[in-house]
Amino acid sequence: MTVTNETMRHLYKKIKTVGYPERYVNTLLPDWWDDAIAETPSGLQQASLILGRLLSVQPETLWMKDANPVLVVPDGCKFKQRVDTKTHELDIACALARAAARLVLSAFKPGLKSGFFPDAGELRQSLLSSGSAWIGFQDLLSYCLESGIPVIFLNHLPSKAKKMAGVSFEHDGRPIIVLTQVKPHGYLLFDLAHELGHITLGHTKNGAWVIDRKIDCDSDDEEERDANRFALELLTGIPECKFVPVGRQLYQQQLVNAAMRLGEAKKIDPLHIVLNYGHTSQQWAVASQAAKAIANNEPTDQHILVRSLLAALDLEAMAEDDIAALKRLMGEDGA
Repeated sequence: MTVTNETMRHLYKKIKTVGYPERYVNTLLPDWWDDAIAETPSGLQQASLILGRLLSVQPETLWMKDANPVLVVPDGCKFKQRVDTKTHELDIACALARAAARLVLSAFKPGLKSGFFPDAGELRQSLLSSGSAWIGFQDLLSYCLESGIPVIFLNHLPSKAKKMAGVSFEHDGRPIIVLTQVKPHGYLLFDLAHELGHITLGHTKNGAWVIDRKIDCDSDDEEERDANRFALELLTGIPECKFVPVGRQLYQQQLVNAAMRLGEAKKIDPLHIVLNYGHTSQQWAVASQAAKAIANNEPTDQHILVRSLLAALDLEAMAEDDIAALKRLMGEDGA
């Protein structure tokens, strides 16, 4: 899109100061948008409202000539950062997570259930009672969506923006989970279980955002340890579950065979077993190869997440521009 007037040129410059390059902004604008619209005061206000909603920027700070643009991000006193996260470096990712959440909630069909299983073991038994061989990503994702918890894949950010592995928060009383992991199989399962742990354990109450730049199984943070224990008990039945080799390290096919046997016997997703093994033994190369072999060209977790979320939305109730913007934020073309 070519900038044809000084008004939009000034607006693009303002937005760039908070971290949104012009090229990125253009990817989210509606197809019908023309920069010439902003030449009039009402057109500038329209542009500011559109960009404010899609980028989580206070719109009045865009149309007011001398105002500095202000991102709408979690209030500092309620912003639960991990100890390795510098203040404000995740503001853009959080702002886009908020924008995506608002788009989703405008048309999310499932109602919020009145309560959650406070005990990971109880939830595990409930999910397995349906006859599943183990709790896989689709199983846990379906539980979240049916419980009224939107799970959003955020994949389209400005190139220089830092992103978190996951974030959980509440918007208008509704729990939200946003995930960003792009590795195709297995990784999102633990990330989702971990963020669900934060919500179930009450870490997102009173306006708190729990932002995990990295989901660290060895974290010393108390809430992170609790969320990790919740995730492991939910997926394996054991809060401190670690898979280690007996004797020498395993080759790829040995790991695949062992994970399939153990998964069937203990009702644990083999993908989780191999990745848990990779983390515990620091044998990531063989674990990644084993995960790829087990997945066997099945649809990626990201594809499953995007398709499942869209199926949970009343798309007829959404404007076409909002649907297009949401799909772009989720990177649907690459999922």
